[in-house]
Amino acid sequence: MKFALEVSLPCRVSEAFDALHNPEVFVAVSRPFLAFEPISPAPFPSRYDSGKSYVVRVKALGVVSLGSQEINPVSTSEGMTRTFQDNGRGLTGLLAQVTRFRHTMTLRPSGVGPTILRDELDFDAGVLTPLLGLSFRLFWWWRHAMMKRLAPQWQSETTRAWESRYRSTMWSGRVNPTLTSAVDSLTPGTALDVGCGEGADALWLAEQGFEVTAVDASPRALARGEAERVTRVRRDARPRSVRWIACDVVTDALPTPPDQYDLVTAHFLHMPAADRKIVWPKLVDAVAPGGTLLIVGHALEDLEAGIRRPPAELMFDTKELLAAIPKGWSHREVTVMTREQVASDGATAIVHDIVAKGVR
Repeated sequence: MKFALEVSLPCRVSEAFDALHNPEVFVAVSRPFLAFEPISPAPFPSRYDSGKSYVVRVKALGVVSLGSQEINPVSTSEGMTRTFQDNGRGLTGLLAQVTRFRHTMTLRPSGVGPTILRDELDFDAGVLTPLLGLSFRLFWWWRHAMMKRLAPQWQSETTRAWESRYRSTMWSGRVNPTLTSAVDSLTPGTALDVGCGEGADALWLAEQGFEVTAVDASPRALARGEAERVTRVRRDARPRSVRWIACDVVTDALPTPPDQYDLVTAHFLHMPAADRKIVWPKLVDAVAPGGTLLIVGHALEDLEAGIRRPPAELMFDTKELLAAIPKGWSHREVTVMTREQVASDGATAIVHDIVAKGVR
């Protein structure tokens, strides 16, 4: 018998993948219907290792013995898709009646913010197959409900921080003016918007005809961007192609199309210098031949003017950005641009952005 079920999880793919390797999560999502006691090794390891076997004793509702079971995880990665497959089987008791058991959990970005977990089970237990099939389906439904509930606890410190900041709408939804001027002369193609937040820039690019991949650490912000995309499409019936991917630009690989992007843009990625040394090369590598890289940040001049900005150690200067763009590119420039900024009290101030633009 084969069946498959899916659930949407409010976390990044890598966070959910780590959770699937955690025996504590395995136990937590099974309660109260099934209880697992480690036999070999005992106690449970801190993490399941791919290719190893783990033997557990299983009880229904914590009291009815179902026998022992082997857990044999094999994990693989391809692009942003992660797969955790259990090739184990029952060893003793009722579980030994299951003669074929292959449980595959596949994680992938939903394209609208959260992560999709697809659970597939292929098993055979002879005459008991129909009864166990119904039991498995009910158990899977419970596991998915528990996973959805626990997924926020799987989030990294970075994800939790941004999820907290996006509990309410943060910004206006207006496109960054430096982006509009930089893109004015470009032919629409594929675009990567890194640190997209609620998606104002991504939506604007899509409205210009770009096929946009928008990434941010906050699934909540991405879901809000998709909701706005849907609202706009319903309002004017204009197509807007945006793929929203939950991604930590420091620890995760950036999503890529079959080739690289015609435009890679990142606005206000103010992070520690050690993280920037990791991120800038990723942005460079994502740019297709002939493509454009645009990095925009708050300029150090604003600190000198007393305007509220990120701490100085999170800011970057002309020297750093020029060094980030390879010398072999056909165009490299870093400028400081001024613009008007309206504060929450309605007051207007002149602020400065540092703008790096490169053409590969």
